Amino acid sequence: MRNYLLILSVLLFLSTKAQNTSVFTYENFEQQVLEHNPKNHSNISKKDFNLVNRIFDETKSETKNNYKNFNVGDYFNILEAFILLKENKANMKIAFEKFLNAEGSCEYVIDYENTIRTKSKYNSIKKRFLKRYEKCNNSSSNKNVFDIRKYCKINKLDFELVKKINQINVTDLKYRKNKGLNAQQQNLDKKNQKLIDSLYGKYNSYIGKSLVGDKFQTVMWQVIQHSNIEMMSEYLPIIQTATREKEIGIVPLKMLIDRFYGLKYGYQIFGTQTGFGFELVDDNKRREIKLKYGIE
Repeated sequence: MRNYLLILSVLLFLSTKAQNTSVFTYENFEQQVLEHNPKNHSNISKKDFNLVNRIFDETKSETKNNYKNFNVGDYFNILEAFILLKENKANMKIAFEKFLNAEGSCEYVIDYENTIRTKSKYNSIKKRFLKRYEKCNNSSSNKNVFDIRKYCKINKLDFELVKKINQINVTDLKYRKNKGLNAQQQNLDKKNQKLIDSLYGKYNSYIGKSLVGDKFQTVMWQVIQHSNIEMMSEYLPIIQTATREKEIGIVPLKMLIDRFYGLKYGYQIFGTQTGFGFELVDDNKRREIKLKYGIE
């Protein structure tokens, strides 16, 4: 009788566990994500679980609850949420494949290579991620030299302005990933900040799509994102206006808001600044800040 009860208990436990484990498929992944309500089955911290819920909420908001609107950023964020949730291998594999197969994934792989390589929480995907990094990095190195004149001619842009923005972009990234050269990068950052101030003074607007095209629309934002609280505070309204006028996407604005509030107050709103130790605000404060910057 005791053995029977023991077996029954085990079966009941396994059945309950199976019911609590969501099964994602590659074909319906996006719709399943939109319908999914995360549950904390792995006893992760309250902080991490709040971030998971924030990621899912933001994904549903950004895609307008339409599975057709998913992009590489959404896939990367859901992958991050799955890692925090300690999802099973099957679900993790599907989320990772969705990210890798999305347009623009190589840019993310190259940008986040050092983070994935050095942080233990990414151990479950590290090997495959770094393998893809080698492929993306080699592909990037083998590309033809970018022809600025041709780019400007095709898009009817000011060659001298695009040339200057391109140089700012190069120096903004020059030593960014090399921790041993922080001082050198900071010197370049200060020079770039002065150049951006000068360009804004000349054009009296954000240097975005209209002036430098899609390829360089985020360069001015990059410099501000890598600056200081004072510069961020000064340019936040300008980035907000640029977002409203479609000169730059909404994601950079969210990242700047998170970086600014994180550095000034120690908390973030959208959860974009992982690795800084910024806490997530409560729902009331989040609604207040989203309303302030006109974010739905």
